[in-house]
Amino acid sequence: MDSALIFTQDLKLGHYMKIPPRASFVAQAVATLLSGFLQVGVKTALFTTVSDICSEDQKSMLTCPHNRVLFSASAIWCVPSPLFPVPWRVHED
Repeated sequence: MDSALIFTQDLKLGHYMKIPPRASFVAQAVATLLSGFLQVGVKTALFTTVSDICSEDQKSMLTCPHNRVLFSASAIWCVPSPLFPVPWRVHED
């Protein structure tokens, strides 16, 4: 939600500065794609260069990343489902 609000603010600022909306959208899309690929590249470089990244006695004190996004997303969409049913949940009767 925060990203959508920032994007809307950027479009509004571009409108005030007489920048075409398509140019603003293309700039945002290119920046988003570039940052995504850059993040994956940095993560891949770290995993290939740091051999003991997941060990507790790693000398640079880097920790092994854990995927908490899937857990958070499943908690957000599945916990309130009895209150707010979603169409893709299998109902057990």
